[in-house]
Amino acid sequence: MTRQERLLKAKIPGPESGIEIRHTFCSICEPLFHCGIDAYVKDGLLLKIEGTPGHPMNNGRLCPRGHANRQYIYRADRIRTPLGRIGPRGGDGFEEISWDEAYREIAARLRKIKATFGPESVLFFSGYAKWYRSFLQRLAHAFGSPNFGSESSTCHMATLEAWRDMVGRFSGYDVQNAATFMAWAVNPFHSKPTQLRQLYEVKERGQKIVVIDPRVTPTSSKLADLHLRLKPGTDGALALGLGKLVIDNGWLDEDYVRNHVHGFESYAQYVRQFDLRLVSRITGLEPRDVEKAAELYATNKPSCISQSGAPIVHHSNGYQTFRAIMSLSALTGNYDVPGGNFPIGETYAHQWAGFETREPEFRHGNFPPGAPPRIGDLRFPLWRHFMAEGQMTDLTRQIREGRPYPLKAVMAFGLNHRMFPEAHKILEAMDSLDFVMSAELFMTETCRHSDIVLPVCSSFEREEFKVYPGGYATYIRPVIPPLHQSRPDSTVIKELAEALELDDQLLRSGYENCVRWMLSGCRLDLDDCKNSDLPVKVPDFRPYEAGAYTAAGYDTPTGKFEIYSTSIERQAPGLDPLPVYSPPYDQADPAVYPLILSIGARLPFALHSRLHQVPWTRSLRPEPMADISRQDAEELGIAEGEVITIESPTGHIVVRANPSERIMKGCLQMYHGYQEADANELITERHLDPYSGYPGYNCVRCRIRKGGAAP
Repeated sequence: MTRQERLLKAKIPGPESGIEIRHTFCSICEPLFHCGIDAYVKDGLLLKIEGTPGHPMNNGRLCPRGHANRQYIYRADRIRTPLGRIGPRGGDGFEEISWDEAYREIAARLRKIKATFGPESVLFFSGYAKWYRSFLQRLAHAFGSPNFGSESSTCHMATLEAWRDMVGRFSGYDVQNAATFMAWAVNPFHSKPTQLRQLYEVKERGQKIVVIDPRVTPTSSKLADLHLRLKPGTDGALALGLGKLVIDNGWLDEDYVRNHVHGFESYAQYVRQFDLRLVSRITGLEPRDVEKAAELYATNKPSCISQSGAPIVHHSNGYQTFRAIMSLSALTGNYDVPGGNFPIGETYAHQWAGFETREPEFRHGNFPPGAPPRIGDLRFPLWRHFMAEGQMTDLTRQIREGRPYPLKAVMAFGLNHRMFPEAHKILEAMDSLDFVMSAELFMTETCRHSDIVLPVCSSFEREEFKVYPGGYATYIRPVIPPLHQSRPDSTVIKELAEALELDDQLLRSGYENCVRWMLSGCRLDLDDCKNSDLPVKVPDFRPYEAGAYTAAGYDTPTGKFEIYSTSIERQAPGLDPLPVYSPPYDQADPAVYPLILSIGARLPFALHSRLHQVPWTRSLRPEPMADISRQDAEELGIAEGEVITIESPTGHIVVRANPSERIMKGCLQMYHGYQEADANELITERHLDPYSGYPGYNCVRCRIRKGGAAP
């Protein structure tokens, strides 16, 4: 073997091997992370990846998802060319067409629909990716439609809505400076591994960690000083009970409550009923553990509560539960202080980085005047009031009923129908539409129900501007050429604006020009980002000064932390302005469906359905499995790996059993995203939170039986 052959086999970069290291980031995981990647490339082919040393997010480390990028990018089902449907929707009847043919067909169909039914009859939808959302929403508005929606209708945005309701802006938590960290429904070992080093460091410094989670997790077993293992969906009752203990024991921050809290008296009156006996009966917790948690949080200050994007609000009572939890920071003066929860703004693409851009103006400045209500506005008035996009959990209903007006087309960029309860119903509804377009990397089921399918690029094949906490910004460039005939989503949006002849020259000028426009108020030189291998520090970055927002008054109608919501009172009559507790369960008969199913907890090597078709990651859990309590399994005579059927009033799925001590008796957990066992089919489309519209994924009544035959 020659030296060159040895270098190639070892993937050693350099002139002799012809291998280059190029810099990008992983976009598989949450958009708040996107860890830096060193891509080893030769002749346009990605050979291997490693984490980027010195990157502010991961500093050279990668999780199993990140290491799977190469197989993810080169999946066999990558869409290679634009496709036009020639068979019935739902099948594989497509023919290859050119990009020009695709654009002509899309433009012709949309113009006809717009002329007949109005621009509002077209929905522009974005999936999990955040980087192009501002561009797609601007495209919708330029077309004349108010209807932009995204998967955030079921992820993260309900927490943003609740924070805006309480204090006027989104808020985070300062775990670095906290004496007590209340890790409520958070397990960074599986969902946020970049935070683990920080948690171990503060733990070694003496920080107390309280974990609140029905499951035993690595976080509860490795980091917790106290684990409150409560019944699923009863978090709101616990939070209200903690609030009562804070009041009864004189642990209030009376100065903060007197000067900066609205509705304390009504709240104090309401929580009187949540004594330890009632809280223990509802949650299943020992009273002494509830008392210990309250004392730690209220007296070992400063204290912060984790900002979890979905687990809490994925209940039919989730919005009020979230408000009840975060109200504790107001009672104890742990809001807007070092080591507590604190207000943050949004810099760019749903990320906070400590400086401002013109993205909100770019996104919303061309909203069509006089537009009719967006999808979900009438059904979820509080969402309408706080959120700048439609609530997509009302999409199937509006397509079916045509009220308040008919929907006729969907322009889908990464629409995963499995984000919805009773997931098959969105495909059935879409089949009744006049036109559906999908832009995707892979041939998904949504694509099979589309008329035109467009291939788009991964983050390794496109450019993207991104910001990071601490005032960092980066601009990645393609590290490999676009696979096959794929194009970046941003290019597709630009070219659709041109094909539709929309009067928006900025949008039609291209991605980089639009980014420069959004940065025009900053001292950041975009060329500095483009020429740097690592994210650069933005001159406009200003670290937040604790207390500044409180001193100025909050962006709420009262200028205070609203435990009693004047926005709910005014915008959504019939909903309760106090953070009241209600049971989280659906309407199924508990005598027939005695178990509680929770859906959506993350595997450390997968993210929703994104990595189930990647050989490396799929091999780690090749078959869909339900985690059930070992005690339930023994009582039912169910062995490890045995086939079981999970049934609810809306359907059934067949999986293998995984008895575990980590799951409470009477509960089971199913991971989301398996095509052959879609747990979201077990949730009725009516099991929604009336405040946010979010599905109650984490509390679904069900039953299990041995065997896999259909009932």
